[in-house]
Amino acid sequence: MGPSMNRRERRAARRLGASTAAAAPAGDPVRALLAAAARAEAAGRGEEAVRCYRRLLARAPDHAEALNNLGCLLLAQGERAQASAAFARALALMPQLLDSFAPVCATLCAVLPPLSAMIARAQASWPRRPALAELLGGAGLEALAADPLFGFVLSATPVRDLGLERALTALRCALLNAPEDAAALEVAAALAMQCFVNDYVFATTEEEEAEAARLAAAVEEALGRQAELAPMTLARLAMYRPLGALAQAQALAARPFPRALKAVIAQQIGEPRAELALRAAIPRLTPITDAVSRRVRAQYEEHPYPRWAVPPGAVEPIALADYLGGLFPHAALAPLRPRDRLEVLVAGCGTGWQAIGLARRFKGAEVLAVDLSLASLAYARRRTPPALASRIAYAQADILALGGLGRSFDLVDASGVLHHMADPFAAWRILLALVRPGGFMHLGLYSARGRADIAAARAFIAARGFAPTAADLRRCREELLANGFTRLARINDFYALSECRDLLFHVAERHLSIPEIKEFIAAEGLAFLGFEFPAAAQAHYRALFARRGWAMDDLDRWHEIENEAPDTFSGMYHFWVQKR
Repeated sequence: MGPSMNRRERRAARRLGASTAAAAPAGDPVRALLAAAARAEAAGRGEEAVRCYRRLLARAPDHAEALNNLGCLLLAQGERAQASAAFARALALMPQLLDSFAPVCATLCAVLPPLSAMIARAQASWPRRPALAELLGGAGLEALAADPLFGFVLSATPVRDLGLERALTALRCALLNAPEDAAALEVAAALAMQCFVNDYVFATTEEEEAEAARLAAAVEEALGRQAELAPMTLARLAMYRPLGALAQAQALAARPFPRALKAVIAQQIGEPRAELALRAAIPRLTPITDAVSRRVRAQYEEHPYPRWAVPPGAVEPIALADYLGGLFPHAALAPLRPRDRLEVLVAGCGTGWQAIGLARRFKGAEVLAVDLSLASLAYARRRTPPALASRIAYAQADILALGGLGRSFDLVDASGVLHHMADPFAAWRILLALVRPGGFMHLGLYSARGRADIAAARAFIAARGFAPTAADLRRCREELLANGFTRLARINDFYALSECRDLLFHVAERHLSIPEIKEFIAAEGLAFLGFEFPAAAQAHYRALFARRGWAMDDLDRWHEIENEAPDTFSGMYHFWVQKR
């Protein structure tokens, strides 16, 4: 039996999938087994708990909470391979958990100790790229190649941990000269998929760039001769450049290759071609004539945002009023007119993550999701699960021209979009006109106080003359970290090239304040319901406001909180309002 997790790792692993499954109806054997497993675990009877979880999963193989809990028990027993498989399956079912990457990374290191050691060596030697033997410390690639959680995480999300990124960056370089065996191919393919997911954001050296250019020329020449290509050659190239950029890329799809490389070819050649084919079928609801809107559209045509690979997992649908009542128990919600359908507009849907999440979260939701960028919309359509395809309609539109849409909605979601417009409040007013009386809006707006670090980073970027090109973005990230901007490494958007461009190089961005938001809400006669945070933070602020005797919908008090702690809204002001 191998070493068990330390206390911090156990806590991280347990957070990985906690409370992901909806409660089963009373009398359901799944619920009974879940309760029995919990009792056994609490009493320290680990083997009994494992048996209960296995029996539960025989009945309900897609029970994410049971999979996560089983993984924790197996890991504590030293059964790392089985634990890794359970965690990987839990994350595949609930990929939204990948947004909180710290517990995912801690769990990954716990199931795969060689990775933890590799991170330490890469960090200590950075920016030097150690040779493979030095990086691995005598371990082989086989453990990485065989680990299910390692493979899933690299294919499913940009890795959002600086230490892990540097370890993978060093490993990528070392694999350029690794022996060509099955384990090396498996790891190189996983890295190629990670680099495609993060838009090739990892830093490169001049030597790596030269080798990537040589590999690309060699592959093009071999394809022109219809010659055989070594799978490792293609995997190495795909770690640095997308295979879809090859002039004769489509010829690779028909060739027989090992499974790992086939997955890379499907990701880098097949999927982008499918998105190109979908563009023509996307309806155009409005013209796009505004100058700022055109610049924003151009950015997102080049770099669709955000990058994601696996859609949000299925959850038990809830009525919108019940969801808001649970989130804001203090709020006096005016009842919506009873309807079988919940008509939702997602204004600025990007690549569809929010639209898919809303369609799954709310009972009866039928979504119209609009965006400026056809590239983003095609990405969204291709990745929308078939079961939701009839409930989400994607279309190209400019928010500024939606006044003539001729429709109204129960919920309008505009998260992360209005602050990219010349006049956020004018755009907000246009969307508000589309909300039915009693309907709701969910908004996400950038905070001037919370984005102070970003503003300082942008000033540094401007002074250094960086441009929003892939090469400059890679160099810029390294220079920012080397010059004291280490807080940027805590932001998820720092870890993918398209998202980093959105974070640091956006063509149009305005930061707002709570007093400005309050003034608009009052002028429009809206009811402010409250700010939305992750569950732990939501509970913290409820307790804080209760201790101080404040009302949770008092924006002046929230302004005080932000002045006390400017990082309170470092992501965005996420909040809900109701139209009276």
